[in-house]
Parts: sequence; C-alpha cells; structure tokens
Amino acid sequence: MSYKIILTGEAEQELRKLIKENPNKKNVLKRAYCILLKNEGQKNVNITQLLSIHEDTVADWTKIYLQKGIEGLLRFKYSERRRSQLHPHLDKIKRMASAKSIRTLEQLQQKVKVKLGFEIEYSWFYRYCKKYGVYNILKQSR
Repeated sequence: MSYKIILTGEAEQELRKLIKENPNKKNVLKRAYCILLKNEGQKNVNITQLLSIHEDTVADWTKIYLQKGIEGLLRFKYSERRRSQLHPHLDKIKRMASAKSIRTLEQLQQKVKVKLGFEIEYSWFYRYCKKYGVYNILKQSR
C-alpha cells in the first residue's frame, strides 16, 4: 500500500532542520529524506533507489510518520518488527529453490505449502524471496 504525505510548511521546515542538525546520522537523514520525497510525490520505487532502502521500509516509515509524526519516526526500531514464521526455514526454502524440479515461484510456493505446511499469499512470498535471496537462487537454477 502506498501512503500519501502532504506536509505543511512548518512540518517541511522541521524535517529540513532535522537534516541540517544531523549530518552524520544516516538513519535520521534517510527517514527525513524519505518523508520529504513522499511529499514531493515521488514513487516508492524511486525513493528506494535514491536512499538504498527496501520498498517495505518506505511504506513503514511513511505510515509511522502519518500516525506518530517525526518523534515516532525517529524512535522506530526494527527490533519491534515481528519475524516471519518462514524465517527458521529459510535454508530449507533455499535448498528447495535450487532443486531442478522447481522452475517458478509458484512451484516453490506449492512445495513450501506441502513440505513445510505454510500457505502463503503470492505477493508476500515474492517479496520474502526477493529480500532473502531465494528469488535469485530460483532464477539461477532455471
């Protein structure tokens, strides 16, 4: 989901001040620039390329900013995020992806369902596989 940001002049000034006061704090800078870029109407894919962050991160930061403002955005810690139930099985999933019989993400999704008992929505599974390198393994084994 793409969240829309429309900053007031005061909010924009506050973000620019934050950038000026924290030139050596990479995580603060990226979060502030992310919100400013969203305000300019940039698409998430462009922001990910400019800031070298994941598209899910753009959505997370935007949502947090809309709900909790700058303070919430600065306090956000990734340790608060819940780990995927698939994560303990990542090595098995990678081995499945490298099997000659698996040629598509749909086939891998089905194999995970049968072997590990996880029924996963396709778009979520695709993002998970991209994030953890499974998709690259699948592409190489073709």
